[in-house]
Amino acid sequence: MVCGKKVNGKIAILKRDVNAQQQGIDSEEGDAETFFNRTYSAHQSDLEKRIFRGYDIKKRPVKNASVPTVVDVHWHVIHVSINQKEQTMTLHGHIYMRWYDEYLVWDPKDFAGIHYARVKKWQVWQPKIRVSNSASGLASAFDFSTSAHVIIQMVEKDRAKVEMYPTFSIKVGCMFDFGDFPYDQNKCSVNLFATDTMAEVQLQNLYNIPPTLSFGWEEQKMKRIISDFKILNVSASQFYYGSGNVSKTAPVTGFELGNTWSMLAVNVDFVRHSPYFWSTIVAPTLVCTMFIQVSFFAPTVSLAFVINLMAIYLEFMFLQDITIKIPLYLSKRPSSITLFHILLISNIVSAVFHGVLCALCSTKVPVPLPIRKIYAVKDYVPASWKEEGMVVDYACDTNWTEWTRTARPLAGLAMFVYFVIMFILYLVIVVHLSVIKDETAHALNDNAHRCAVRYPRIRYDYDMTRHYGVNQSNLIACFVLINDPNEKDSHSAHQSNTSANRTA
Repeated sequence: MVCGKKVNGKIAILKRDVNAQQQGIDSEEGDAETFFNRTYSAHQSDLEKRIFRGYDIKKRPVKNASVPTVVDVHWHVIHVSINQKEQTMTLHGHIYMRWYDEYLVWDPKDFAGIHYARVKKWQVWQPKIRVSNSASGLASAFDFSTSAHVIIQMVEKDRAKVEMYPTFSIKVGCMFDFGDFPYDQNKCSVNLFATDTMAEVQLQNLYNIPPTLSFGWEEQKMKRIISDFKILNVSASQFYYGSGNVSKTAPVTGFELGNTWSMLAVNVDFVRHSPYFWSTIVAPTLVCTMFIQVSFFAPTVSLAFVINLMAIYLEFMFLQDITIKIPLYLSKRPSSITLFHILLISNIVSAVFHGVLCALCSTKVPVPLPIRKIYAVKDYVPASWKEEGMVVDYACDTNWTEWTRTARPLAGLAMFVYFVIMFILYLVIVVHLSVIKDETAHALNDNAHRCAVRYPRIRYDYDMTRHYGVNQSNLIACFVLINDPNEKDSHSAHQSNTSANRTA
């Protein structure tokens, strides 16, 4: 039972019953009145003075210099911008980093049970990280924000957990290949590394969890289409650089650790999103094809020649619109452009054919005997189509006008068969590329969608358990078990180790 009275507007504790259980005070020493009347900010101020007294931000937070500092990294991507003309990609978001500090320690009992402290970024030691393929240069200091939240959590007696999550806006150079336009699929990476060797600082992906994406909120949380591209997948990988070589095998010996740097990569896979491709490219192609076919069945050769010239003019206009949309770097000519080029060449050949016939019809030059055999096709024309009294005489019929009436429909029929074959081949190629793209997208997004359904509340949390109550082991199991059912045993072992560590 606690008895007390007001003194100067404050409640002073006078006496506590001997048998009463102590609440809020972990030690019997000290002035209880002073303890209870202090504010939370006062305790925080005293805590900062205590932990930063004699603290050196240039010194690694380990008492044993031979022990490396392990920094866990997780990426949270909120926007991706792809510039196909500059061959660059800009990544925006937050990067979560976590490590343990053996100097920023305190006893929560001495500070009203405070286990967390929020401080400024420049007050604590932090790993020096750089982007190796940054468009701003290797020594750029503008990829990551200079100000960030830093949370210090006292988790063990001899060390504290430090969490920092600065924002980033990283622009990197990429090597895109748009040879399969408009079904081109590309990949670009952001490579992060620590300036210290692995003997001092080691970077690693947090629980091997892939980067989280949030391009929108609520109903737009599954948004993946940005500008002209659709983001298929964003993954993380780890590799090591040493002696001028890049390897995925971690170094073992102390000499190797002293000459190797750990690197993390964020890989963005994307494909072009072109919903208007059929209406902007295929439709004009079909229109020009119809113009070519109509020219062979026009009443006069001069009219057919004019139709061909109009079709060529339209094709050059459409070709200009297409080439404006196509990126500059192409390892090969896209199939859609190849089809359009074939159509343009066919139209030019048709125009030359009708121009020559128009010139020959205005002359008195006889039709050469070898090409007069084309009249033989009239023998296969149905009787109902023949004019009454029609007689075929190869020797006497030397008029170019009569020869043109027979040759032009045959040439138009051959051109029609040629176009049908070309369109069928093009459709086969397009369908094949589309199937490959859909299968790749399905394979890359299947795991993420299934995990999102299983854990719909997951956004981006810095401890992965504290903020949203999502169990780490379950989250890892979602990715591990979906990818490989045989990994159940290893996940069970990981879950047992996690439980043992929490118990300890």
